[in-house]
Amino acid sequence: MPDALPSARPTDPPLDQRQAAGSGADAADAPHQPPTQPRPALPHGTQEHATRTRATETRSVAWRDFVCVVILTGVVGVLCTTFDVSEIAYRWSRRAERYQLDELPVTLFVLAAGLAWFAWRRYRESQRELRRRRAAEEEAGRLLAENRRLASQGIEAQEAERRHLARELHDELGQYLNAIALDAARIRDLSAASEPEIHRASLAVMQSAGFVYRQIGGMIRKLRPIGLDELGLPSALEHCVEGWRERLPDASFKLAVDGDFDGLTDALNITLYRFVQEALTNVSKFARQARVEIYLVRAPADSERGGEIVLTVADDGPGVDLSKPRTGLGLIGMRERVEALGGEFHVASEPERGFLLCARIPSQLGLPEPSGPIDPAGPKSS
Repeated sequence: MPDALPSARPTDPPLDQRQAAGSGADAADAPHQPPTQPRPALPHGTQEHATRTRATETRSVAWRDFVCVVILTGVVGVLCTTFDVSEIAYRWSRRAERYQLDELPVTLFVLAAGLAWFAWRRYRESQRELRRRRAAEEEAGRLLAENRRLASQGIEAQEAERRHLARELHDELGQYLNAIALDAARIRDLSAASEPEIHRASLAVMQSAGFVYRQIGGMIRKLRPIGLDELGLPSALEHCVEGWRERLPDASFKLAVDGDFDGLTDALNITLYRFVQEALTNVSKFARQARVEIYLVRAPADSERGGEIVLTVADDGPGVDLSKPRTGLGLIGMRERVEALGGEFHVASEPERGFLLCARIPSQLGLPEPSGPIDPAGPKSS
């Protein structure tokens, strides 16, 4: 694992051959981006105060330089008066009258005045350019903050819609499919002896209802993680990892959780869950035989980190070259989710040296939002 990223794992032995952790991650999902988080835009009042402060500092520096020039001019004047510099220069230049050197002081004075005017013009231009750049930076910061706010609202709306769809699928279709399965079971029992054709049709109806219900259960699990509302984030992650163990028998998975994860907001819970889900999806695409380690740590509220949550997903897969441009959106989406909550997103990888994804998110994001449980259980049959 690269030393540039702080470790977020408990005291467990690291992967034997991992140098720069990672999930062979989505080769199309690994844009080259610096690990540092862009500076968020300041509120409007704070921006004006900062601008006024910078303008005051600039004026102070200008006055200081002006005072230095005045003092230096006074010192030179005193020295010239003391040592009769003009008389000395006149006697020296009189010997070279044929070369017109006695006109040199006036020429030098005009040159000095011209250079001073030239410098003043360049200074004014640099000040205007500096103001334009500051205005552009402030505008870019404001637009970046608005884009992240819109992205965060879009993610929240998406998750709310997913939660609503999952609840509707479970409450509406689930009940009707369960009733169909019960009615088909009743028909099966009544027609077992006298109507073999109806008996076979009822069995087919029961099988079809069970298949549809299982498909709906899978859709519900994709829309809303099982156990996230009822059992909490650690249990939901364990269920997620267990599902990937079944789908990727050649890969090994290790999940370590340290800290108290009760009382987190729904936005924070779903962000951490989707982070792991996307990371394991990348593993399934590019590192199907890798050793994957997932570390979820929450620092105590009274610690130096103040309750910060650190999530790290690392593996010893083939890795990618992050210096090459990518066109995918997987890592970009993960970064936007994390940074929308005021967190930091880090990625590190090298060819044949694995892949590492790390998220640091502050846990103080308000009270959790209420959400109803969703149970994608199968239909009952008699």
